[in-house]
Amino acid sequence: MEHEGEKVELSRGLSLVHLMMMGMGMMIGAGVFVATGIAIGFAGPGGILVAFALNGLIAFFSAMSFAELASALPTAGGAYTYIDEAFKGIVGFISGWMNWFALTVAGSLYAITFATYTVFLIEDTPWFTNLGLESELVIKLLALAIALVFIVINYIGVSETGNIENLITLGQMGTLAFIGLFSIYYIVIHPEKLSHFSNFVPNGWEKVLMAMGFTYVGFEGYEVIAHAGEEAFEPKETVPKAILYSVAAVTATYLLFAFAAIVGAEPGGMSVSEWFAMHGPVGMGEAISDLMPYGGLLITLAAIFSSTSALNATIYSSTRVLFAISRDGRLPRIFSRIHRVRRVPHYALFASSLIVLTVALIFPIEDVAASADIVFLLIFLLVNAAVIKIRNERGDELNYGFLMPYFPYIPLLAIVFQAILSLWVFHVSPTAWAITLLWIVAGLVIYRGYEGAKVEVEKPESEVVFEEAGEEARYRIMVAVSNQKNAEILTKYAGEIAERINGELLIVSVVTVPEQTPLEEARQFADEAVQTIRLAKSYAPSGVKTEGIVYYAHSVYRGILSAVRDQKADLLVLGWEGRSRWSKYVLGSNLDKIVENAPCNVLVIKPGDTEKLETIGSILFPTRGGKQGAASAELVSILADVYGARVTVLSVNVENEPEEKLRERLKPVVEKIKGAELKIVDGDPVQAILQECRVHDLVVMGATREPLFKRLIFGEVPERVASRCPRTVMLVKINRGIRARINRLLGRRVE
Repeated sequence: MEHEGEKVELSRGLSLVHLMMMGMGMMIGAGVFVATGIAIGFAGPGGILVAFALNGLIAFFSAMSFAELASALPTAGGAYTYIDEAFKGIVGFISGWMNWFALTVAGSLYAITFATYTVFLIEDTPWFTNLGLESELVIKLLALAIALVFIVINYIGVSETGNIENLITLGQMGTLAFIGLFSIYYIVIHPEKLSHFSNFVPNGWEKVLMAMGFTYVGFEGYEVIAHAGEEAFEPKETVPKAILYSVAAVTATYLLFAFAAIVGAEPGGMSVSEWFAMHGPVGMGEAISDLMPYGGLLITLAAIFSSTSALNATIYSSTRVLFAISRDGRLPRIFSRIHRVRRVPHYALFASSLIVLTVALIFPIEDVAASADIVFLLIFLLVNAAVIKIRNERGDELNYGFLMPYFPYIPLLAIVFQAILSLWVFHVSPTAWAITLLWIVAGLVIYRGYEGAKVEVEKPESEVVFEEAGEEARYRIMVAVSNQKNAEILTKYAGEIAERINGELLIVSVVTVPEQTPLEEARQFADEAVQTIRLAKSYAPSGVKTEGIVYYAHSVYRGILSAVRDQKADLLVLGWEGRSRWSKYVLGSNLDKIVENAPCNVLVIKPGDTEKLETIGSILFPTRGGKQGAASAELVSILADVYGARVTVLSVNVENEPEEKLRERLKPVVEKIKGAELKIVDGDPVQAILQECRVHDLVVMGATREPLFKRLIFGEVPERVASRCPRTVMLVKINRGIRARINRLLGRRVE
């Protein structure tokens, strides 16, 4: 969708590491903390290791299918999109219907996991005992409570949680890996513990198949990486790598952790499998408690963090799947409505939440885990079938970034194994199969009775708007406008510079929606951004090539950095109100991160109290020299040329250097600015600059010795001066020489 000449782009802000963290965070949940202990109870110590190893192999096979499809179709739909792309009709509809159910049931499982391990942590404390409540009742109440917390979080639309979730995932992986490595040390000291493996598969190999099916939920989650195809850097390369790497890392971690639990258990006179069967869902916690000091606390905290992270992810993902089905017209349109204020699909969130809460309240954890296993196995089976059909029918027309080896044998093997495992879960929980069949039947009834479900939806590729920018012949200045208030001042300054150096102007505005809302839905909130861009264009010099671009992103930070990279900007111009860090900024709390991480020169403008662009007769340039000072002097020189202004280079001698030495150090800076006057003063830097700025029209300050304006809004000299100076202040961070870049692009010197 475009708005009369303004380009529309979706931001790409997820790196390989971000994608891996996303997948691993989703995978490490109830599968390892709850289902594993139960599975050891019927499969035995060796059986669980074999089950994990084979599940990892099957998951790797399916991961290759997801990687291939994600590289060819990097959209936000994931499994539902791939299956619908291949089969259309009833199969496509049922796949989406099942995918939605699988994610909501998984959410219930993670809520119960949180509650189970929370009770495990506190049930022996005196105050809990004094309450006189049944543990099962408390588990159900806690499961409902934590689910409601994350439902509210998803409704509010909290988006800036990426770094926290990455830290949680690293903590999960690190904790499990530490426990696993500790178990190797432990077995060296206590080799007799290897006797726990003497009865390797006590109940027969068919129980291993049951364990594989029952723990498979621990190997789902990497598919959410495919959902992020529209937001990833170089998705054809990073998405396949992230999918495969995350599966390999999690499989190795599971094997180590299961080994640790088995050697750590103290079964007494009973067998290891009987001991785990007795402890059920908390068997892993009990075993790690026996293995190492504070092991119970460590594993409980890891389980709680893992389950909450996965719960949030499944509520978010299930909402997006239901939203996608409704948006395609296959379910009532009410589920694809977006809240005008929160910008989240609130009706889809409500429907998903209803299932999460109902399943968590009614069913035992074994049935919940088994239900999730069955549906995920069936969905992955269909994805493996889809990859074969799409490659055979459309392989010549698609641009693959990854092609799996040994095609089609790998997806065929995955299909066979997943069919067997899904059927074998019946031996663990017949109830789970009954629930699954009822859900499928309900989907068939809806498909037959609801006319919209039969509609074949066209999904034009133009919906994903992304253009690779080629090499440009001009210096590219990008202006990020956030509202009509800052559009004039930012565009006029940027336009004057662009006109002087024969550059071009890119005016960008970012429209954000929460993580819970697909990026393409930001289009319906773009009107204000489009109007702001049009207003900004009216202030650009007529002789400067000007382009307006609307970016859709889950944060301003991601959107602007995506714009800089996509458009290959040389200079980024940002606005700042210059208030304290507790106030509302023009760009919000993202400003620090943008300035620090932008791969280009950055100019932050804080408008003065009375702004008069046409009467800039003098420029104050406070600096202490150095590489940033010399580089910033290039911009000051250009500004002086633009406005015909005189320049005062101000240096505050805070270290009591000899004046001759200071002048020699500042000589390279002064020489870059034609006719500049050097003024050296003593005293407090902030006070000295504020006193001097009153007799100048514009203040330009380069980066301090703190790297990359790292503490721009936390009390450093540039921020304090900008906040209190009545004149316009420009804060400059130089990544690469301005004039050198211009000269190289134009093939001549700029006069």
